Amino acid sequence: MPLRQLYSVPAGLLLGIALALLFPAGGVYVAWLGQIFVSLLKLLILPLILVSIYASLAGGDDLRRIGGRTLVYYLLTSAVAALIGTMLGLAFSQDLPAGLLNLEQASPTTAPFSLDRLIGNFIPSNLFASLTSGNVLHVVFVAVLAAAASRRIAGHHRALLLDGAQALDALLMQTLNWVLALAPLGVFGLVYAGLAAMDWGGVFQLRSFVWAVALAAALHAAGVLPVLYRVRTRRPFLPLLVACREPLLTALSTASSNATYPVSKRALEAFGVSERVTSLTLPIGATLNMHGSALYQSILLIFMSQLAGVEVSAVQALFIVLLTMASSAGTAGIPGGGIAMMAFMLDLLGLPPTYLALYLVVDRFFDYPITAINVWGDLVVAAIVDREIKRG
Repeated sequence: MPLRQLYSVPAGLLLGIALALLFPAGGVYVAWLGQIFVSLLKLLILPLILVSIYASLAGGDDLRRIGGRTLVYYLLTSAVAALIGTMLGLAFSQDLPAGLLNLEQASPTTAPFSLDRLIGNFIPSNLFASLTSGNVLHVVFVAVLAAAASRRIAGHHRALLLDGAQALDALLMQTLNWVLALAPLGVFGLVYAGLAAMDWGGVFQLRSFVWAVALAAALHAAGVLPVLYRVRTRRPFLPLLVACREPLLTALSTASSNATYPVSKRALEAFGVSERVTSLTLPIGATLNMHGSALYQSILLIFMSQLAGVEVSAVQALFIVLLTMASSAGTAGIPGGGIAMMAFMLDLLGLPPTYLALYLVVDRFFDYPITAINVWGDLVVAAIVDREIKRG
């Protein structure tokens, strides 16, 4: 086999898994490879989102045609995911005895959720602070606002800004191509270091929870999303899956929707999805479309309720569906980004705050596949929207 075929993201993933299982002590020595790769991806995220959204919207009427359609699909898939998670959580937790685990006190690493923080997450007050903190949603807001304002200025000024944005977008994409040449090494380092430090015993104390999440993930990722793609585009989903294997493996390795955005954008455009669609749907999806998190969090809340001896009624189950839909949209697209939101949901459901420890234990394991499902949903919705826009 040629060396070029061996140097690939799947090969890096498999090698990292094998070495983590055979020589776990070596994980700490290669973690820096993954850190460099993720840092370089994050370096490109904010400028790429800013210029690509601006270039897409400033030249056309895409916000209403693409943005509105995208949000409808994101709302639909999140609702289905949360419903699947709640139903399977209720089914698999029936025989779970209360007080199975002796949980220690834990506290979130960030401030509790509040309405002020929710508004602050959507509307920026300081652009430079937003760029420093890496708030993707703020950058999306500024890009959309700037694109809308540019449609009201003189034509020559608007053309100058649009040409500059398109040139900068081309520059960033070329830089991204260089960074992605490091992807096999980065994925190898991330997988090796992450799996070597995993507390597998702590996760599998709740085998029924593991099976519930696995089944829900399979139903949504291999059932709901492919069927939706087939119905709306009249095309088989397998070519899309093959074309998007690199962003899915990157999401599985980094547990970060934001870091995967540049990889997803390149893969979809190579598949034939237009840049104006990817430039708008993917940044929104990286921050709002967290249906993997919705199904996962709903199952976890059901299991927490069972462990705490709290009976979940039909009304409470519906409340969990709505709550996980909203909270998953507020979950940061970074590893461990849902800690503060989970603490908020525990408080609303009246569950002891010590049960946050359970989330901290299992999230280290499930954060990776759940992020891959989040990204898979972004990719499917973008491909559907592109197909519908082209059909008119």
